[in-house]
Amino acid sequence: DLNKTYFNAEVNALDFDSPQAPATINGWVNENTKGKIPTIVETIKREIVMFIINAIYFKGSWSSRFEAANTKDDWFTLLDGSRKPCKMMNQEQKFKYFSNADFQAIDLPYGDEDFSMTIFLPQAGKNIDDLISSFTQNNWGQWMQTLSLSKASKVYLSLPKFTLKYEVTLNDMLKALGMGIAFDSWLADFTRICKAGGLYIDAVKHKTFVEVNEEGTVAAAVTLVGMGVTSIPIPTMVRIDRPFIFAIRETRSQTILF
Repeated sequence: DLNKTYFNAEVNALDFDSPQAPATINGWVNENTKGKIPTIVETIKREIVMFIINAIYFKGSWSSRFEAANTKDDWFTLLDGSRKPCKMMNQEQKFKYFSNADFQAIDLPYGDEDFSMTIFLPQAGKNIDDLISSFTQNNWGQWMQTLSLSKASKVYLSLPKFTLKYEVTLNDMLKALGMGIAFDSWLADFTRICKAGGLYIDAVKHKTFVEVNEEGTVAAAVTLVGMGVTSIPIPTMVRIDRPFIFAIRETRSQTILF
């Protein structure tokens, strides 16, 4: 009842020895990501006694949609300098935008602008890894403030259609953040879950799906814990034809969803 009231979460008993157990778990994931992430577990190890699963699904239509007729065959340059063909969407519209010596930033709102996709494109000759390393809490806050205060200016935007799938095991990252004890079968203390003790986190998996097209964006993610500027009179050109960074965020709280 507490989980349902405060976290909109359901708690279910499941026989992990049953051959149908993985299908039951994956069915919940598939349903809550609208089919975008069909599986999160393949098999269940004998020492696993509990799964904690969180799913998020987002579908947003651009406030200013791209006309399908303006989508053209084009090229995207990869990190190694090689090129791959892509479908490049194009539109000229007013967007919040700013640039500095390191990157161009543009904010693409969805619907009534409660959500947006913020894109960071390294300036020509700049390394995207250097840009990634500059994503500190302080810098992010300054960039978001700059965008929020920017007056929308006319931009000619070229953005590729893309689908992104990503999967990672987060154990090492969480240990580096200070959660090492939780993964230690001897030191972990989850006695408030199981008074008899003995529980520890075996693995934390994360899966993400993002699809961007003329209409907008569909995105989904699942995390599983197994226990055991100034405007100018002519349009600014923003051509996303090389590696870039994007964040889908809720604009009031600044919560980053993807």
